[in-house]
Amino acid sequence: MPSPRRRGRAAAASVLTTALLCSVWTGGVAGAAPTPPPGAPGATSGSPAPRVVASVPAVGPVVVLKAQTGPAPTALYGKSDPSADGVYRQSLAILALASTDSTPAPAAIEWLLARQCADGGFTAYRADPAVPCDANREDTVATATAIEALRALRTYDTRVARGVDWLRAKQLPDGSFAAVPGPDAIGDPTATAAAISAIVTSGISPELLKSPQGRTPTDALKASQLRCTVPEPDRGAFAAAPGAQIDPLLTARSVLALGYGTQPAVPAPSIAVTPLVCPGAEPNRQAAAQGGAAWLIAKLKTGGNHLGGPTDFDATVAAVQALSATGHPAEAGAAVDWLAAGAKTMAGNDPVRLASLILAAVATNRTVTTFGGLDLPNLLAATGPAATPTADMANQSNLIDGPEDHTLRDTVSAVIAVLLAATLILGMRRGRRED
Repeated sequence: MPSPRRRGRAAAASVLTTALLCSVWTGGVAGAAPTPPPGAPGATSGSPAPRVVASVPAVGPVVVLKAQTGPAPTALYGKSDPSADGVYRQSLAILALASTDSTPAPAAIEWLLARQCADGGFTAYRADPAVPCDANREDTVATATAIEALRALRTYDTRVARGVDWLRAKQLPDGSFAAVPGPDAIGDPTATAAAISAIVTSGISPELLKSPQGRTPTDALKASQLRCTVPEPDRGAFAAAPGAQIDPLLTARSVLALGYGTQPAVPAPSIAVTPLVCPGAEPNRQAAAQGGAAWLIAKLKTGGNHLGGPTDFDATVAAVQALSATGHPAEAGAAVDWLAAGAKTMAGNDPVRLASLILAAVATNRTVTTFGGLDLPNLLAATGPAATPTADMANQSNLIDGPEDHTLRDTVSAVIAVLLAATLILGMRRGRRED
């Protein structure tokens, strides 16, 4: 029979082995340097990135993460051509599912993570993540929506910060953002509204983002609002450019942004409807948001609780979120009831529409599993990959998203390490006493 000393040493060795295995499970050696993405400092530029090999201690398995080539429809929500909206569609679906009790499919999350460019932005679609992004094709709305989706998952703060840094770098002198930034870019109100909401989601005040000329994103967005120089029924609405037609969808998105609302929208306490005052001074951010909300409310009442026109569905969904976030729950509720009444006809198996209905339902505290007689999360999940862990997600040393993103995992790892160290010390002391 082994002596007490040997039993103590054996116990200590067992605990140490367990600690090493736990280290492998929780991501390898603390502080291991991740492989830089294509285009990042230290990475090889001008050619496709080499395959990424997970960094783990010698005692653990080495897992090769193969770069994805082609559109990979099995990892996407929806089966239609993703070339124009792949990142937006994926982000909206992930955002909607994350706002409910449903869990987005790991493969879908990995697909989105792999599409982030080395500088933090996103293109509308990126077929092969091994090929460096074309900076002239990076897209503001796609990037902003991806930021909201990753923030909703609560474990990708580093990715969110990189996306926000990209937005900040692309701000134009007048404070606005272009749809596709470039040397000759022109500010776009839709892109500016999306950027504001993404910045708010990240916990940064848009008022801190001042161009060298001292202009903020909200300054630029307010400039698109129709005020006292137009007929009273049009006041408070937004247009894409001076002299352009009123855009209900842009108006709803602008109200959400100026009200510092995000997706999913958080219902605000009810307040009175406050149209723009004419004549009057230039409204501040809150007054501009409320003026836009007043226009939306008037338009909904005359339209039978929906906005009409070629963007009727999208504009009405956006209006629900905007009005909920700016303190008009009754009007938002009437519009979401209209959406629920036609949900079976409107939704189909379109992931963007299903996700939009979820976000509208969440903004008005409706039950997403019975909305309009539909179980929206299950229908949306059915348009994408299976909600089972992938090999890369199961391997906790996966470097696609970077070890710094796994804040919960790191915390658990630290607790386990402390407990094991304490057990090891107690075992060794007990062995000495028995000797």
